[in-house]
Amino acid sequence: MTNSLVQPLFDGPLDIVGDIHGEIGPLRSLMQHLGYDDQGAHPAGRRLVFVGDLTDRGPDSPAVVRLVQRLTESGRAQCVLGNHDLNILLDHRKHDNGWFFGETFTADDQVVPQVLADQTTRRQILDFFRTLPLALERHDLRVVHACWPDEMIHLARNANDTVALYHEFHQRIEDALPARKLDPIDQELEHQNQNPVKHVTSGPEERTEKPIELAGKKRHEKRVHWWEHYHDVFCVFGHYSILEGNPRGGETTFCVDYGVGKRWTERRTGKTSHFRLKLAAFRWPEKTIVFDEGA
Repeated sequence: MTNSLVQPLFDGPLDIVGDIHGEIGPLRSLMQHLGYDDQGAHPAGRRLVFVGDLTDRGPDSPAVVRLVQRLTESGRAQCVLGNHDLNILLDHRKHDNGWFFGETFTADDQVVPQVLADQTTRRQILDFFRTLPLALERHDLRVVHACWPDEMIHLARNANDTVALYHEFHQRIEDALPARKLDPIDQELEHQNQNPVKHVTSGPEERTEKPIELAGKKRHEKRVHWWEHYHDVFCVFGHYSILEGNPRGGETTFCVDYGVGKRWTERRTGKTSHFRLKLAAFRWPEKTIVFDEGA
């Protein structure tokens, strides 16, 4: 399908980069350690793939988007849409995407330094995000931001507009809810698990026995470790930060999010090097990891 939301993945050796979250410095450093020049060219012909969540939390989301856009438009990189990018595309304001709307990010009553977007930047970012697929695939490898559910991927494969697909299923779910008489928590779970755009970009969820605190809000849903039951073509994804204590994956999966999106919490303590939270790339077919500081 032309312009399908599931696109063919590059042939050849790849470097699959985890969630960047506005951390332009680590991204440039990682590219250098991987052997790429400033234009995204590699002497061995390798190419970059980004798992999404380019924005929020870090110091310069606009710079990250500009760099990734330049690399993708030159044919030297591919990128899938992440849930943070989706929130911007849908105009959903969250506690950590205020930079896009020209607002500062405050945590624990302290302002986190960030570049704020102006009107021109907002328009450019939205135009770019509208071009991003939800998933990439080839015979031996799959790349997605959060989850690869066959049924939802099939729906995405037969669609070509993320926003339209999201709203179509949002309305379908809304229309079916009155007859089902679900409580508010289960209604939220229906929207999370039955909307293909939500499911692919932020993964399946289930009800918790006790409420949990997340991003300053009390939640009654928790993430499902879908990779524990996945046994198919090797799949690389992000989204599930090392901060959540999740395993890196199984025999046929690997999560490449090493928590760089929360690096601002380390910088706030005065740390300027040797960070615990890192930006990483998963090298294929080698199945090795390279971090932004060179390890």
